[in-house]
Amino acid sequence: MSDLEELIQYWKDRLASTPEHTTGRDKEAIRATIRYLEKLNDFWKE
Repeated sequence: MSDLEELIQYWKDRLASTPEHTTGRDKEAIRATIRYLEKLNDFWKE
């Protein structure tokens, strides 16, 4: 697993374990980060 894939997994785990008091805005920011990192990872694999 590459460093970037590990970072993606970290954010996915963080999103899954976010406390209930975390705002929807924070969760959307995490989702956006994951999407960006996944696109970057796909780009580097090409």
